[in-house]
Formats: sequence, C-alpha cells, structure tokens
Amino acid sequence: MAKKKRQKIEGQFVPLQHLLLDSLAFKSLRDSSKIGLIYFHKDIKSGHQISVILTFPQAKEYGVCQSPSTFNVIKKELVEKGFLDPFEPGGLGKHSTFKISFRWKLFGTSEFENVPFKPGNGSKYFKTIWKNDQKKKNLLEARHG
Repeated sequence: MAKKKRQKIEGQFVPLQHLLLDSLAFKSLRDSSKIGLIYFHKDIKSGHQISVILTFPQAKEYGVCQSPSTFNVIKKELVEKGFLDPFEPGGLGKHSTFKISFRWKLFGTSEFENVPFKPGNGSKYFKTIWKNDQKKKNLLEARHG
C-alpha cells in the first residue's frame, strides 16, 4: 500500500484552541466579535509577544465592522468575556493596545474576574480632556512624546 502524502500548510495561520472554540465565553460572543478576536490573534507574531493591536481601519478592511461605535462594542465584549485585557487606551490618533487574556476559561463561574473596558478618548471627548490639566498633559505626551 502506498504511503499517503501529508498536505503541507502554506503561509501563516491563526491557531485557535478547540478549548477556546468550545467555551461558553466564545459561544456567547456575537459573530462580529468572533471575527474581531481572530484578527486580534492574527497580530501575534511570537509566543513572547504580550500585546496585540487591531485598529479600526484594519477592522474595516478585514470586514469585521463598518463603524467606530461597532468596533468599540466588539472590543468591550472581548474584554467583558475574558479574551482581551486593556493594556494602553488609545484615542485622538493613537490606537488602543490589548493583552491576550485567558480569563475566558472561567467565564460563567464564580471565579471569573471582571475587568472593566476603558474606551480611548475619541475626538468627541476632546473638549472635556482639554479642560482637565492632567488629562491634557497625558494627551500631549501620548501625541508628542
């Protein structure tokens, strides 16, 4: 009997554990959040990487969503269900950075840790930020070093 050739995987891929796909947290995500999670995982280049980024223009290009408000809903849901943890908030020309989280493994149990989602400071909040000296300083440091 002839030996079967294994099909070689070409190019890069995004591995997702069966445990993740079968989890209560993943099953409870809306479809757009599931797609967003895949593209956040796409940003992982090595096992030592601690942060991931998905910008709104990227999300729009990939077909994840079409509006910034929907993108915020997706990020919020991924944080609330334990797939992402906030790392650095974005806004006004700076993207948000997240950490991949494994809190989703405990989703739906009493041991699940809730982490609040903190949206970045978009342009609609600019006047409010500009009135607060500390927030103004933080904004200027983020934009200009």
